[in-house]
Amino acid sequence: MNLQLFKRKCMEASKINIVLLAGFIATTSISCSQNNNNSVLVTEIGVSPPRTVAPKPTKATDFFAQGQQRHSKGDLPGAIAAYNQAIALNPQYVAAYNGRGLVKFDTGDRTGAIADYNQALQIDPNNAQAYNYRGNARATLNDISGAITDYDEAIRIFLNYADAYNNRGNARATQGDRNGAIADYNQAISINPKYSLAYNNRGNARAAQGDRNGAIADYDDAIRLNPNFAIAYNNRGNARAGLGEKQNAIADLQRAADLFQQQNNRELYQQAVNNLNELKR
Repeated sequence: MNLQLFKRKCMEASKINIVLLAGFIATTSISCSQNNNNSVLVTEIGVSPPRTVAPKPTKATDFFAQGQQRHSKGDLPGAIAAYNQAIALNPQYVAAYNGRGLVKFDTGDRTGAIADYNQALQIDPNNAQAYNYRGNARATLNDISGAITDYDEAIRIFLNYADAYNNRGNARATQGDRNGAIADYNQAISINPKYSLAYNNRGNARAAQGDRNGAIADYDDAIRLNPNFAIAYNNRGNARAGLGEKQNAIADLQRAADLFQQQNNRELYQQAVNNLNELKR
């Protein structure tokens, strides 16, 4: 899975680390562990970049495609400008409000993002994607109950919405409902057996319940599906360390550190290095 990191946020919630990823294959997830302070909780918010963009946009759809393209390249101000044009030309353009909300989310303007999702839902009350996105924004503002309500609505509208099950699992895990979280991750994986982030998230929930072997099995699957999944290596290394598998843990954490460095993720790179140094003492 090809992911691009845009924003990172660490939230103090029983020592849970949260990492927000914005990727361009539409998947969204969080993983967490209250009992493992070094496990990483991940949310990925995805949009699909357009195949073609008009060189001289004139229609709302042209500007929408331009907004997606600019977002995918990390040009957040340019993406917002393009979505503004799309909405000016078509004030009922639900996808443009959702797209602009995603960009605002990435800039850290979670309240502005929610306002855009609200507008999308006012136009189309059955837009499952807007509920899912708004749930993610609410979760980052610590409105976990509100987030779960939004994920519930997304799932009610679209029963096979793997991302919404995964995200609701994240929210439930944050509340300490590990069994509920695992049930949601199971459903997400049932819908999408190649959902590497859901395996990682379920692994963290299992680790939090003390099932380190089950957690490692999930991290194995996450890495099998995504060999460059740095966070899964990090989490598997922590689980192996908990089982006393020192050399295997060191190998995983070193691989995680190398990947974090390649991905220019300094915060998690330093965390992995710190964990390595503790193990090597």
